[in-house]
Amino acid sequence: MIEKQRVMRSIHFEKTDRPPWQIGYTSGLAERVMKELGLEAGHCDVRGKNIFRYVSLDDYFGNHIAFLRGRATDSVREVSPGLWRDEWGVLWDRRIDPDIGTPVNCVLEDMNLDALVPPDPADEKRFCHFPPILKANSHRYLLAKVSYSLFERAWSLRGMENLLMDFILNPAFVRELLETITEFNLGLIEALGRFEVDGVIFGDDYGWQRGLLMNPDTWREFLRPCLERIYARAHEQGYDVFIHSCGEIGAILDDLVDIGVDVFNPFQPEVMDTEKVIEKYSGRLAFYGGISIQKTLPFGTPEEVGRHVRKLLDLAAAHGGFIVSPSHDMPGDIPTENILAMRDALGVTADAED
Repeated sequence: MIEKQRVMRSIHFEKTDRPPWQIGYTSGLAERVMKELGLEAGHCDVRGKNIFRYVSLDDYFGNHIAFLRGRATDSVREVSPGLWRDEWGVLWDRRIDPDIGTPVNCVLEDMNLDALVPPDPADEKRFCHFPPILKANSHRYLLAKVSYSLFERAWSLRGMENLLMDFILNPAFVRELLETITEFNLGLIEALGRFEVDGVIFGDDYGWQRGLLMNPDTWREFLRPCLERIYARAHEQGYDVFIHSCGEIGAILDDLVDIGVDVFNPFQPEVMDTEKVIEKYSGRLAFYGGISIQKTLPFGTPEEVGRHVRKLLDLAAAHGGFIVSPSHDMPGDIPTENILAMRDALGVTADAED
């Protein structure tokens, strides 16, 4: 059974020969580990640009998923050292966090939506890197990424504090802003239809360590209707729907099932009881994550890492619907010996590296 088949069958609660896994990593950790292990960086060149740098590390981990980012390779530009502008006009300071960064401007400070020009979701440059990745990863599950898909895009444009107050003080503005972002997402999903992708993962953090960032009823009033339309469009085109939301969002898991989410990520064990949640949603909602990046991977011994991973594999085998993975891309504080212990516990073989 190839990697794509394992993921497809697992997330739909069908029998597999073994549970699928995915080991994600930040750029800093990848550079360190590849150097320590003597791995060579692979790449796919698109118009002279290296846009998929760590192919060999994915092979080394036997990863089951290949990601396709739904934005143009040149849509995020460095405008000054460490400061990057995205396609919506948001400036991100990446001097501390080189992978994402922190917004430093407020595009919608005056709430003037007439001045907001959304990017073109069907721009050909958005997909120019797809063909080589699709060709190189036909054995893997092909997952298109839509980062900052709704709430995150709204707060990145308006500011987190402003938007949370707007839910109460300026609800009409919030609805109009969310509608603008929703229309962009619907256009992006439609444009994906020309490619043989398997699923779409929508990044949209709603939580923190102790719960939602807003009242659940606020989420249901403003965000749920938009998300339901977006997920329905993805399903109409034959895609599985993944949602990435950090934090303890148990209060809306049933809502996510109701509006069509197939797979929930990152499934943090520090904020969710993995065993109880998997049992509760068995047959209804699949999970992707579960390996602790806040405790076990950075601070545990290799033996503790091995036990932790094997327990999750047992849960996956018993209930299905589980892609075993670190609960987020691994940051640079995780020791290499613990990464290797995780890889060994997952049962990555030489065949997975070829």
